[in-house]
Amino acid sequence: MTPIVRYLTSDELPEDNNEAQRLRDKAARFTIHDGKLLKRSFSGPYLRCITPIEASHSTNKTVINIIKKRLEKAKGLWADELPSVLWAYRTTTKTSTGETPFSLAYGTEAVIPVECGIPSARYIWLNEDSNRELLNHSLDAIDDLRDKAHLHTAFYQQKVAQHYNKNIRVRLSR
Repeated sequence: MTPIVRYLTSDELPEDNNEAQRLRDKAARFTIHDGKLLKRSFSGPYLRCITPIEASHSTNKTVINIIKKRLEKAKGLWADELPSVLWAYRTTTKTSTGETPFSLAYGTEAVIPVECGIPSARYIWLNEDSNRELLNHSLDAIDDLRDKAHLHTAFYQQKVAQHYNKNIRVRLSR
């Protein structure tokens, strides 16, 4: 059970006053409904908090569906296709965040293997020292990139909620 859930269900706080205050501030954005932890989003609706295991199941379903599409004719070759499917998944921009999972994890865009064999302009002009400096700068700015992706996600969720809610009619009962 996470500290937020413990605080919301039984008012249990850490002994350190600073940690307790941080937990109170953070927990103000959460609520528990029907035993599920929900977070208030910027767009208004509550978002269900999922565990890392539930998140990995979602990713696994996506990867399995991609593998199924790629292997409709050649069953049994999934082990050969898995690396390319994972590469495609990790380097494709996600609509919800506006970023690739690779860039959110490493702070930079991936260089595709083809660019190493048939050099592109960015690969030809590569200088080890400037590359190292740029990579360090990218790693320093990764928190900003993640914050931007978080804002993009909130904006995306707001647009989805607006689209969903535009067809809802309010009926007053008398």
